[in-house]
Amino acid sequence: MAATPIRSGLYLEDLFHGYNKAVRIEPMDDRNGLKYLQVRDLLVDQFRKDGYVPGTRISSELTLTRTLGVSRTTVRQALTMLERDGVVERRHGSGTFFIGHASRHPEQQPRGLIGMINFFYMDYIYPEIVRGIEDTVSRSGYYLILANCNMDHDKEIDSVMRLLDQGVKGLVLEPSQNVQITESHPMMQAIHDRRVPVITTHWGSAHRTISTVTTDDLWAGSAATTYLSERGHQRIGMIYKRDVEAGLLRFEGYRDALARAHIPFTSELVGWFTQDDEMADLKQGYILTQRLLSLPENRRPTAIFYFNDHTAQQGYSAIREAGLRIPEDISVIGFDNYQTAEMMHPPLTTFEHPKYQLGRWAAQLLLDAIDRGVEALPVKMTFEPRLVERRSVATIGRTTQRTPEHARYQR
Repeated sequence: MAATPIRSGLYLEDLFHGYNKAVRIEPMDDRNGLKYLQVRDLLVDQFRKDGYVPGTRISSELTLTRTLGVSRTTVRQALTMLERDGVVERRHGSGTFFIGHASRHPEQQPRGLIGMINFFYMDYIYPEIVRGIEDTVSRSGYYLILANCNMDHDKEIDSVMRLLDQGVKGLVLEPSQNVQITESHPMMQAIHDRRVPVITTHWGSAHRTISTVTTDDLWAGSAATTYLSERGHQRIGMIYKRDVEAGLLRFEGYRDALARAHIPFTSELVGWFTQDDEMADLKQGYILTQRLLSLPENRRPTAIFYFNDHTAQQGYSAIREAGLRIPEDISVIGFDNYQTAEMMHPPLTTFEHPKYQLGRWAAQLLLDAIDRGVEALPVKMTFEPRLVERRSVATIGRTTQRTPEHARYQR
């Protein structure tokens, strides 16, 4: 008999591998916003009721997501907790397996909740950052609550307030349009009023009262531009996001490097977009590349530095549609070394973003601040990105002597 949803609960068919029966699940309670705790308790109860033995494989994250009607992030948080407690084991390429019931001692009780606010969709580089945070806080006895705002500005501040109301011990933040955020911003005021330790990612380097973990974006913008100029490029374009700190700093580095190379800055070679532009149309890299390529050939860029690999990938499409080749007609360099960068054609030259490590250190600095108290001095941690050379940049005309600063790019 097929499982049928009813108003007081939900019947689930074949929730666990090896069982052919309907299991009645009470609806997830939205009042506290801690659905992952309910999912964890549900799974533990079902393991006991059905007499699971070690080695029994349970359903995939996707199956549990669909069956329980919760997000994949919620399921993943529940499974991470069960894995840490020794109840399940995730085996790469094989699935998740029941390995035994946990016997938690009093000293092993959770120390509290850590909240994370992410304005953007949970894709691109963010899953690895979250994994670094979650692995670190869970080893210290904390549970991570992730509030994904899905690019909704109103939801962003509301999510901060909800997490504070739930009594989180600390927060990891990456605010949207963060170049506009000051200490008087409602979100920052709410955090300061509650006296909760905060660590930010990719933002806050200029704020003296905020701890942050980020990449050296000013240096990266300069390094990318110098890398191109040293290979003979004089008309170097850039496409970047203007209302986030990372984009603004990479643009400043771009301009600094042009000046050092005695290359005049030309505004027509620069395309920028904002969060509002991206919300209206996600293909900003494609749109702005088309605009740069519409310039007469003698003014068109011979190379483009993209704010990230996502916009570079869109740029690839626009370049090909214009009948141009990469790198023979136009060179491309990105940032982040996203997992698809090496599979692009040609493979993309880019800068490595320390995704997992950035998340891990953000979490560790936050845990240190929790232990020391909110009066602890702010900490700034900056990663210097590593250039990953592939095949999307060509050398043209006369090259310049490479500086010792960039000699280390060579493998």
